[in-house]
Amino acid sequence: MGIFDKIFGKEKETEEPDLGQYLEIEEEGDVVNPPADFYVKRIDLRNEGDANLALKELTSKNIIIVNVTPLSKQPNRLKGIIGKLKVSAEKMNGDIALLTQELVLLTPSKVKIVKSKQKPVEKA
Repeated sequence: MGIFDKIFGKEKETEEPDLGQYLEIEEEGDVVNPPADFYVKRIDLRNEGDANLALKELTSKNIIIVNVTPLSKQPNRLKGIIGKLKVSAEKMNGDIALLTQELVLLTPSKVKIVKSKQKPVEKA
């Protein structure tokens, strides 16, 4: 880092590790490993059709991670779809929780999410 970088606030770029290289991507079943009973699936939420797909997967007892980033610029539409997912998950005795601001977790019946409130930051 040069002297001008320090003065003008240019920070040294840190490389984030690519975790994908450490994880093998597998198909849903093969000769050695038969298909599982249930899956964890990710769905990008772009419209109501994607919400219906998430609910269909939920009725198949799969755990769904919903990426809401594609609808983040349409907050009213996003709120309505998340409300629909919440009501439907509760009707089928499932659960819903916010993982991050971009990811929502949906679980089928008999799978509950342990939710804890974030502790407030103490002021010194």
